[in-house]
Amino acid sequence: MSAALAWGGVLLAGALWGGGALVAQFLIEGGIAPQSLSLARFALGLPLLWWLHWRTPASAHGRWADLTGRERLQLLATGAAMALNVSCWFVGISHLGAALPTVISICCAPAIVALVSVLRGYERFGARLLAGLLLALAGVLLLVMPSAGWGPLAPGHAAGVAWSLASAFCYAMVVLGNARMPARVPAATASAWGMTAAAACMLAVAWPGGITWPEGGAQWLAVGYTGVVTTSVAYLAFAWGARRLSPTSAVIGTLVEPLVAALLAAALLAQPMAPRQWAGAVLLAGAMLLLVRRGRSAQAD
Repeated sequence: MSAALAWGGVLLAGALWGGGALVAQFLIEGGIAPQSLSLARFALGLPLLWWLHWRTPASAHGRWADLTGRERLQLLATGAAMALNVSCWFVGISHLGAALPTVISICCAPAIVALVSVLRGYERFGARLLAGLLLALAGVLLLVMPSAGWGPLAPGHAAGVAWSLASAFCYAMVVLGNARMPARVPAATASAWGMTAAAACMLAVAWPGGITWPEGGAQWLAVGYTGVVTTSVAYLAFAWGARRLSPTSAVIGTLVEPLVAALLAAALLAQPMAPRQWAGAVLLAGAMLLLVRRGRSAQAD
């Protein structure tokens, strides 16, 4: 039951993030700068997380004074990676629309997690891991290839792909940070501190260039939705589930995000993915399945 609930939390987060991609595209096309949207998303998500933190029993608060220096650094670094992940993702959406940046960001992250795990000594490098990474690389190439091939790129395509890949790397760091969070730090506390750091980072980025504000009730409602639902609720669900699963399992669970984003984009915004991009997503899914089976075999040994 605990494992099922953990998977449920991760899948819920992925589904909410996938729907949030379309809301972000609506707001960016409406004139809100990606940096301002990221700031609003984290700032509006903070009240709920801090309310949940203070409702936690005093003995389990995970107060800042009770944390070690390493734990504090991990919380702040995870929050900074969270800010960079969302910011890069939003910039990618401004160049390419909702579906493709979401697929690149969420599907490339598992391969990055596996690579970092090997470099950090968390797991051994072997044939299955190599095969999984090669499959993931092939999937990425199919996903990012323009419809007209690798000839002259459409304006903004290369930049959109680059920002999306940067988002994938930062997302991998968020996954690793949450998966290795100390068990004594409650999920609400870790999310509150991490999102506070993310909001501070985004304020520093957005303030010099000027903050763009929503106009009209529809934009304010959409911004509120991204702050409360796709940020507070989604990140809390992910943080709770990720610490009960392995890093690879946690990041694989969120692969539901690009599926939700692509289906909603096709149904609502007439942005269907090309067959070649779907083939790339299938290759990435196969790579992740291979990596999961490798992890299970390692545990059995």
